[in-house]
Amino acid sequence: MSIDKKAVKAGRPAFFSDPEIDRLLAIIVRLMTEHSVLNERVKSLEALLEKSGVIAEDAMERFQPTQEQDAQWAEARFQLIKDVLESGANITQQP
Repeated sequence: MSIDKKAVKAGRPAFFSDPEIDRLLAIIVRLMTEHSVLNERVKSLEALLEKSGVIAEDAMERFQPTQEQDAQWAEARFQLIKDVLESGANITQQP
């Protein structure tokens, strides 16, 4: 498969013949980047809390959310999945 680099909006390189695939790839990379940043921040917060003695080293593993927290977090997960899938549904195929 030969890949011709083309330019799309804002001068971004295009890697696939269908610009919607490039758009989807950009979305996935953005999500991966955001996930990585948040993951590092959570780990940093855990380390700082443990080091300062605010929480015990195994506190995160032992934590059990309340039913209310669990319900709120489940709703937030559902909304995130719904939003991501709906954004994907807006990607149209070119004939």
